[in-house]
Amino acid sequence: MNDTTQQTYRVLARKYRPETFSKLIGQDALVRTLSNAIRLGRLAHAFILTGVRGTGKTSTARLLAKGLNCVGTDGTSGPTLEPCGECEPCQAITAGRHIDVLEIDAASHTGVDDVREIIESVGYRPVSSRFKVYIIDEVHMMSKNAFNALLKTLEEPPSEVKFIFATTEIRKVPVTILSRCQRYDLRRVPTVLLIEHLTSICDTEKITASAEALAIIARNAEGSVRDALSLLDQAAAMTADTLTAELLTDMLGRPGQQESQAVLAAALEGNTTLALAAFTEAYSHGTEPEMLVADLLDLIHIACMHAAGSGADYATNSDAELVRSLAKFGIARLGRAWQLLLKGHGELAHAPNPAAGCEMLIIRLAHAALMPTPGDILQKLPLTPQEPVVSQPAPSSANTNPLKATMTPTKTECIAEKQTTNFKPDQVTLIEAPKNHLIRTENQQNIALHIQESTYKNDQKHPEPLNSLSKIVALAEAKNELLLAARIRNHVRLVSLQPEFLELSLTGNIPHSFADDLSKKLSLWTKQRWLVIVSDKKGANTLAEDARGAAAKTKDAIALDPLIVKIMGVFPGASIDHIKSAFTEPCAITVDMENNANFDNEEMSG
Repeated sequence: MNDTTQQTYRVLARKYRPETFSKLIGQDALVRTLSNAIRLGRLAHAFILTGVRGTGKTSTARLLAKGLNCVGTDGTSGPTLEPCGECEPCQAITAGRHIDVLEIDAASHTGVDDVREIIESVGYRPVSSRFKVYIIDEVHMMSKNAFNALLKTLEEPPSEVKFIFATTEIRKVPVTILSRCQRYDLRRVPTVLLIEHLTSICDTEKITASAEALAIIARNAEGSVRDALSLLDQAAAMTADTLTAELLTDMLGRPGQQESQAVLAAALEGNTTLALAAFTEAYSHGTEPEMLVADLLDLIHIACMHAAGSGADYATNSDAELVRSLAKFGIARLGRAWQLLLKGHGELAHAPNPAAGCEMLIIRLAHAALMPTPGDILQKLPLTPQEPVVSQPAPSSANTNPLKATMTPTKTECIAEKQTTNFKPDQVTLIEAPKNHLIRTENQQNIALHIQESTYKNDQKHPEPLNSLSKIVALAEAKNELLLAARIRNHVRLVSLQPEFLELSLTGNIPHSFADDLSKKLSLWTKQRWLVIVSDKKGANTLAEDARGAAAKTKDAIALDPLIVKIMGVFPGASIDHIKSAFTEPCAITVDMENNANFDNEEMSG
């Protein structure tokens, strides 16, 4: 840059603020919509522009104000998206001194009194232009009362008044305001487009910059044009208008491309020593641990997108080569690395020493790289043939259908045969069918329906006797007495149970009136007088204790299964956490990987 311009120097973010919509980059949908609205004469009276910082909200508002009031060099032009910039309205709006274009900062004008001034001035016609335009920046900072005061005017303003709102927090704007405005979402500028914009500015400003340096600036800007120009301004001042990737990484405290690639590649290959050495070198160059982890997350994200078949735009050819090399690790391994790094990125803020926390994270990442993926595990498990299951007769109960059996060719089947012409339920016998054969009788369906109907009628006449605690619990649950059922299950030890007589001992914290309450409930449900007494005898185990014992035995039996033994061999230090079972679904075993944080709460079906 010339020395003579230092005293009147304008920062690049202001100097290269777009003066026409054609220079507004990355917002094609917005430009197309406004262009058609002006051409068709369907321009709204209120707009709200939203988006992250530096995407062009304020610039768009000013451009729209200029386009609405531009009269052209001949003084006869109408509204346009390409203001001339030479007429008096354009120059006055650019300088911020136009009397009919009021730009208000809502962060410092939040009250009802400020809105009242706007409402009072709306009634006056424009002084020297076609439209009176109110630009309210950061509109979400206005108070609730101020929003309410503006509603009526915003809904029905005079025809020559336009409102343009801008905000980065669209969720804080009341829906009553949003429904009265046309909303335009300004998108983040893509990295490739941002690099092209920076390149053109460097050519104009005589700044020598490598493609890698501009790519670093564009990535750090995160889609914000203003951030990118501010970084370019700072880098040009620090490096005397000669930008290189190394100088940019020193300025930003971020790792270089080669350093990030070295750390990630070594960690994914399981080479802990090489990965830690690469981190030490990057840290000695001034790289912040948090920045390094953020770069690793970005690399993994782009590599996963490439591995998934998504077309990605790369800033440079070296980026494309890096992404393709990382994508070879596969989505499963990259996804696991993403989860580890994402969790570790949040932990760095709480680590006493961020560098030590980053080293521990790299060690975990390298250790996890050596662990097999779920797909690899399934391939290593033996494919054992399924043994035929012999069905056992179910215990008789009121809700049990004696003919309810699963008819599959691989299981032993039980069928019912009619003994006499005059069918009776007690004349049905069960005959075991040969294996791998399915035998059906002609009247089997009718028999089953008759049995269900007869059983229901018998249940109504002769209710099932309460000869066990489990049946009492089932009765309480059927009567929707869930608290009572839970207390019986967890706190009652059975001493003696006879018809209309129950002797029990209690354990744990339970109300003193429990025995009386249970006696009343049983008498009410069974229509018979029940006597319930509390004994000092020890009694049997509670139903909950029996259930826990049965679960422990089941877990021990499951642990001896050859398939489970094989799984335990693949995962050293694993343990069976709990077992899920159902008649229609396979048994699901949750394995808690105590020695491997990458496989917490993994569920394997067996």
